[in-house]
Amino acid sequence: MTPKSETQQLAEELRQLVSHFVRNVRVGTATVRTSQYETLDLLESHQSLSIAELARLRGVKHQSMRLVINELESQGLVLRQKSAQDARAQVIVLRDCARAHLVTAREQRTEWIAARINASLEQSDRDDLQKGLAALRKLL
Repeated sequence: MTPKSETQQLAEELRQLVSHFVRNVRVGTATVRTSQYETLDLLESHQSLSIAELARLRGVKHQSMRLVINELESQGLVLRQKSAQDARAQVIVLRDCARAHLVTAREQRTEWIAARINASLEQSDRDDLQKGLAALRKLL
């Protein structure tokens, strides 16, 4: 096995740090990510999707996604509607209460992160964080 290059080591450290940070935010705010939440998030960004499209985007089987949608529907968070492109097909859309739930969870996470920044970082650290965020944006 060959030793990792400096870039590979940096990439691995970034992956671990981001994963650990995201887990801490979710646990700290009790907004744990679930298959249901990830599905709602996808629907919010795409407006409407079929179960097959959702399954493909999440990398799960159609049957698994159907179960998630059934549960979200029973909770009153999504609706099934006829597709505008194909009257025989159905698409899944968010209800307003689901949008509100997503906004609240994001606000909780943002507030938690802001509190950690205020409690833990000096101005020079905040400046470094700004530079790090700029570098991350370039990776996207």
